[in-house]
Amino acid sequence: MKKMFNYYTLALILKSLYESCMKAWEQQQKGEKVTACGMSDEDIDELCQDILPNMLNPMMSTEEVKEKLRVSDATLNRLVAKGNLPNGECKRRGHTRYWKKWDILHFLRNRKK
Repeated sequence: MKKMFNYYTLALILKSLYESCMKAWEQQQKGEKVTACGMSDEDIDELCQDILPNMLNPMMSTEEVKEKLRVSDATLNRLVAKGNLPNGECKRRGHTRYWKKWDILHFLRNRKK
C-alpha cells in the first residue's frame, strides 16, 4: 500500500487546523458567529475526547478491553479464539496483553449494527 501522508503533510494539516481554530476562538471571544473553523462543538468534543487520545495512546490493556466490552476473561478469550478480535500483544516478560484501540472500537461499532 502506498503511503499517502508524510510528516510535512501532517504538519500542514495541523497548522491550518490551528490557524482556523484560533480565528474561531477570536470570533467566539468577540461574541460573533463562529464561521472560521467549520467544526461544530460536538465535532470538537469528539476530536478532543475520542480521536486525539486514541491517537496519542493507541494501546489498551486487558483490563481496559474487558471494561470497554463489558466481558469477562473467558469471553474475551473466546472472542480471540473465534477470530472476532485479534490476539493482543504481550510485552517482554509481561503477563498483560495489549490491544490496539482501533481494533476494539471497530469491533464495538460492528457489534452494535
